[in-house]
Amino acid sequence: MEDQLQKAKDAAYRYLSYRARSVAEVCNKLREKEFAAAVVAAVVADLQRQKLLDDREFARRWVEARLPRAHGARKLAQDLRHKGVAAGVVDEVMAEYAPALDSGELAVELLSKQAWRYRGLAPDKAKRRMLGFLARRGCEREMARAAVEQIWQELAHEVEGD
Repeated sequence: MEDQLQKAKDAAYRYLSYRARSVAEVCNKLREKEFAAAVVAAVVADLQRQKLLDDREFARRWVEARLPRAHGARKLAQDLRHKGVAAGVVDEVMAEYAPALDSGELAVELLSKQAWRYRGLAPDKAKRRMLGFLARRGCEREMARAAVEQIWQELAHEVEGD
């Protein structure tokens, strides 16, 4: 048993050495390696005691790392749930970052980088594509519509200025 415990700890440390992981990801990895449930529970408890495993901190880092790439709140929450972070922790962390995620500036920034793709398209087609682009990034519908209108106005002024 002690030998299995040490092997499981070594596997967990190695798995955590690449990047931060959620508790569920570590549990799944150790189960994949066919360690007993009691061994997995002991290793996870030890890692949590050492502050090497903390879903709240993992979720915060996950969101912070993706803020510059303008992911929407819905997409980030979905990704965290997919990683096994508890719904309560996801909701708490998303509420913490709500001002940055819900400002609409992220959607506008993301679209402005992609604006060149929509030049020369019919207005309906361009707007539909912009909305789809933002929807795939998890932006809320109203925020996406406002961003699309803003970017479309900017594109229209560029055309008038030419």
